Amino acid sequence: MSGIIDSAGSKSGVIGTTELDYEEGSWTAVVSDGTNHMTMHSSYTTGYYTKIGNLVTVSGYLYTTSTGSASGDLYILGLPFTVANDIAAYSGGGAANGTGLSITAGESVSYYGRKNETAISLRVWDSTLGATNMQASEWSSDGSIIFGFSYRVA
Repeated sequence: MSGIIDSAGSKSGVIGTTELDYEEGSWTAVVSDGTNHMTMHSSYTTGYYTKIGNLVTVSGYLYTTSTGSASGDLYILGLPFTVANDIAAYSGGGAANGTGLSITAGESVSYYGRKNETAISLRVWDSTLGATNMQASEWSSDGSIIFGFSYRVA
């Protein structure tokens, strides 16, 4: 790919005859119930992203020091770009690592990008019917998660 870098650090280039938008940077995330944010450890709130065209890849290691008044379903908020508003745009993955979680041995954490939002839904594989929404009660004050996935942007 040949290309240029503009003054904001964004890159654009050409592959064959197609011009692609390229951008990379960091983003700040928070674990939340959508209204009440958990207190994040100051060293573990930043993730990285790379955007090529309409595809964004994100990664992060999030660590909390308090659950605060979070209750109910849990999300990771603050994705750098809005997920496309299309059923085909759903994507997600499984946590690479997690600590300080109040889940049963053998259960695992998964997640998916919420269409038309800058949020990730956290899920727990704890039912014979599949995954359920992760609850604030399943995350402890010193909880952490490592994740990464790619998604289509709006």
